[in-house]
Amino acid sequence: MNYIAIIEGQQVPIPEETASNDEKIRLAISTYFPEYANAEITRTTTGDTTEIRLVKRAGTKGNCITELKLAPEQINPAFELAWKLKLLEIKNQLPLELLISIQAEITHTIKVGESWEIYTEKVSNFLKQQPSIPSIYPVL
Repeated sequence: MNYIAIIEGQQVPIPEETASNDEKIRLAISTYFPEYANAEITRTTTGDTTEIRLVKRAGTKGNCITELKLAPEQINPAFELAWKLKLLEIKNQLPLELLISIQAEITHTIKVGESWEIYTEKVSNFLKQQPSIPSIYPVL
């Protein structure tokens, strides 16, 4: 039996062990055509050849949206510490001795804040690279 995947009019022969399972087909094809990772698959057998048609399905912006919705609302600890120090400065309660005594906390908070910034930038870049999907909701 011959198996041919049809993707955007292109015919791609695929081995039987891959053609036997839709998930294996999606995995193999999505390596070269990532937009087909969720493809709808239909099969048509004619003689000794099975044509496997893959049709793109609109997806979401990935699991990233779900993760963002489920993420707890938090303020970057660097901002919290900065506001705390600014408030103490405004009240004239920020002597040099206090700054020296909390130097380890400041250093740690800066590192944590920078890691938040790096993660936020990665998520932002990931979202920007996703294909656009038309909204099902009217724009008012």
